Amino acid sequence: MFLFCLFLDLMAACLLLAALAYDWLGNAAHEAIGTVLFLLLIAHGIFNRRWYGTIAKGWREPRRAVAKTITLFLLMTMLALGVTSAIISQAVFSFLPLTSTPTSRQIHALVAYLALLTVGAHLGLHGPMIMGLVRRWSGVAGNSKLRTFALCAMAAVIAAYGIHSLHVVDVMSKLFMRTTLEFWDFETSTPAFFLHHVAIVGLCALLSYCLVKLLPKA
Repeated sequence: MFLFCLFLDLMAACLLLAALAYDWLGNAAHEAIGTVLFLLLIAHGIFNRRWYGTIAKGWREPRRAVAKTITLFLLMTMLALGVTSAIISQAVFSFLPLTSTPTSRQIHALVAYLALLTVGAHLGLHGPMIMGLVRRWSGVAGNSKLRTFALCAMAAVIAAYGIHSLHVVDVMSKLFMRTTLEFWDFETSTPAFFLHHVAIVGLCALLSYCLVKLLPKA
């Protein structure tokens, strides 16, 4: 069950990353990917429907409280992303009597990047289980100083590049809905676009993983 949930999370993250490349894909592909993303999220919600019955429980436990907060915030951002998608749609939901405005498009970009950051944080919540799977599949058991050093070095590189990517992608402009005239040049640096965004997801995953590890279990 965990593997299936992780697969859905990773698929949703990949679709969100693809949808962010609007200027590369064009509007029709962007809306098609977004539609598939929300269908996947609906399936994810149905598959994890028992979780909704536990929302009111466990708030006194620091780790569970943080995990629930991140998950609920992700749910809210995805709902906001769906609503703004319908409002600004030029294809899939164009039949709806809704009027797109510059502000609604800015809000759409805002919640899209909030979703990106929160998806990373959500993936970080699964860090201990992912590490357990990696150890099991790799056949590495027990503690290894070399493995620990390699993992710490990798985490440091991802974090540093993720921080750099926040500046390169200019995430703050999206989060504060600032209008800029800068656009990504997909003709010369398409792989870099996705690499920077993956690094941002990795940074957020590391931050949430470390935060949960630092908190007491109860």
